[in-house]
Amino acid sequence: MEEYQTIFNKILVAIQQVPFGDEFIALGIFLFFLLLRSLFAGIVIRMADNLAKRTKNTIDDELVEAIKEPTKFLFIIIGLSLSLNYLEIPDKWNTIRQAFISGLYTFTLFWALFCAVTPITHAAFSMGNKLGRKVNEDLRYFCIHTLEVVVFLIGAVSILEQWHVNVSAFLGGLGLAGMAVALAAKDTVANLFGTLTIFTDKTFKKGDWIQTPDIEGTVEVIGLRASKIRTFAKALVNMPNATLADSPIINWSRMTNRRIKMRLGLEYRTTGEQLERIVERLRDYIANDPKVELKIHTPQMVHVGEFGPSSIDIDLYYFTKTTDWEEWRQIQNDHIIAFKKIVEEEGSSFAFPSRTIYVENGTSDLGAGAID
Repeated sequence: MEEYQTIFNKILVAIQQVPFGDEFIALGIFLFFLLLRSLFAGIVIRMADNLAKRTKNTIDDELVEAIKEPTKFLFIIIGLSLSLNYLEIPDKWNTIRQAFISGLYTFTLFWALFCAVTPITHAAFSMGNKLGRKVNEDLRYFCIHTLEVVVFLIGAVSILEQWHVNVSAFLGGLGLAGMAVALAAKDTVANLFGTLTIFTDKTFKKGDWIQTPDIEGTVEVIGLRASKIRTFAKALVNMPNATLADSPIINWSRMTNRRIKMRLGLEYRTTGEQLERIVERLRDYIANDPKVELKIHTPQMVHVGEFGPSSIDIDLYYFTKTTDWEEWRQIQNDHIIAFKKIVEEEGSSFAFPSRTIYVENGTSDLGAGAID
């Protein structure tokens, strides 16, 4: 072993005697760590991937994939650091070199943390789901983006501190301008609090059909500042979260049943017996339909409502089991056809708006007149 060390030292001395010998050695050190980086990526990372794939969960797979690039970049920094250390750099440049290398190490650390935010957050929320505290996807993404911003800011401040930038003084100097910025950004802050309100109150989530006094559609994205809502005309609307948080919101996606509400207008020539039979048959039909909800708290009402201007009105009010819009429309279609048949089978028919005009015959001084 000592013989190999002696030979290696002789080689280094020989290279140093060559013009730019130190530079060649420094380049060799850097290339050696590039080779180690390739070996690490090909062996160690591959082994970590294989071990992660053997587990049942996917969190470790995501974590390995997230820190793969920062780890490989670390070899480049180590090689660059050792290469620069080998060179004889003037003292006035040493401070810059140290700050530069320290900044790269700090950058790599926070890069790895930034990449690890997503898998770590997924692991935390998965644990919450197993404990019975299910959290919607939008809140998960909100937490991910928030943590990423925090990691980025802390990393930027740390790097500036290593470059001997007085961040505290810099931030203090922004105090006066901060008031103006705060006034200008008050709407942004209001939207951020609106986002928190939406998540904490669980007002709606991605994919929900909502209706406000201003808009109705399906939620596609809940962002930090605004939510994207796709209207039924297929237009995409950006609605500030502060506005949504302060507006009354109907979340149609959370209805337990869909309502059917209609009015049947029968002709006045319909007899009382016919009315009784029609009402009874309508009630039986609704009660025997398996697609209609028959729970106690969900009313099914069929009554003669009133004597209308041109018809005797029967009011129907009940709920279907399904909440699917297309299926609900088909059920309503089938019921309308069935109700029409019931009315016709009982010898009655539907009335249409009509008006009877009585013309009083009269005479004038010229005698009886005629109306053309």
